[in-house]
Amino acid sequence: MQLFLTIVLFALGAIVGSFLNVCIYRLPRGKVPWRPQRSYCPHCHEVIAWYDNIPLVSWFLLGAQCRQCGSYISPRYILVEFLTAALFALSFWVLNGRGEFVPVIAVYLALMGLLIAASFIDLELRIIPDSLTLGVALLAPVVSVLVPWLHGAPAFGRDYVFFSDNVLGPLFASLVGMAAGALPVWLSGVLGKMLFRREAMGFGDVKFMAMIGGFLGWKLVLLTFFLAPFFGLAVGVVQLIRTKDHHIPYGPFLSMAAVIAILWGDRIFIATGLSRLF
Repeated sequence: MQLFLTIVLFALGAIVGSFLNVCIYRLPRGKVPWRPQRSYCPHCHEVIAWYDNIPLVSWFLLGAQCRQCGSYISPRYILVEFLTAALFALSFWVLNGRGEFVPVIAVYLALMGLLIAASFIDLELRIIPDSLTLGVALLAPVVSVLVPWLHGAPAFGRDYVFFSDNVLGPLFASLVGMAAGALPVWLSGVLGKMLFRREAMGFGDVKFMAMIGGFLGWKLVLLTFFLAPFFGLAVGVVQLIRTKDHHIPYGPFLSMAAVIAILWGDRIFIATGLSRLF
């Protein structure tokens, strides 16, 4: 049954990935993802037929070209669809395997979709739209109250500091997580600017981490903060050697670290002995 559901989640992820491609193109350009409802070619603006918009299939069948005008279709479209599908399947396999409740899995999958969209926008334009940070961050406390198990997973200990297991518990845990996500990134930016005399961390990353912390809680968001530099350093060194460019979009590395924290944070805490401190 778990294998069957994992395959279903892979297919669902591919469909979600197709919608994320719409968001990646439209959101930073001030457009609404669902208006118009049908996808269209950004070059000739012709509506794309349903048979040319099948996730993981149509890109190959079309030879990476628009049927109407012949313009090139970026491999980013197939990459986002496959990445979302694979991540949905992997996440379900891991989270269901460790006994997470279905509502928790659903929230994590939705969050991962947001992480993918934000990462690809950041890679292309080096911005993360407020609709994916502030807009979603405002929902985090509400979702935490509706799905309180987000902040009460036994593997991480209870985050309900100062409050019992009522509405105030998960609400407080979400707000503390937002602060724990935003503050270290903001301080890193301030210190980096003082030391290197240039912008070290964009404020978009601060809002991005606040959003992540609202869903993950303070423990996992701090783990995300400390994991992200390992990815950033590896890519940054290669980029510096190749292009001499010191500036890299940090959102994708925060996203990768957040995914690892969600899926394997419990094992990292146990392996490093941090679980004894919390």
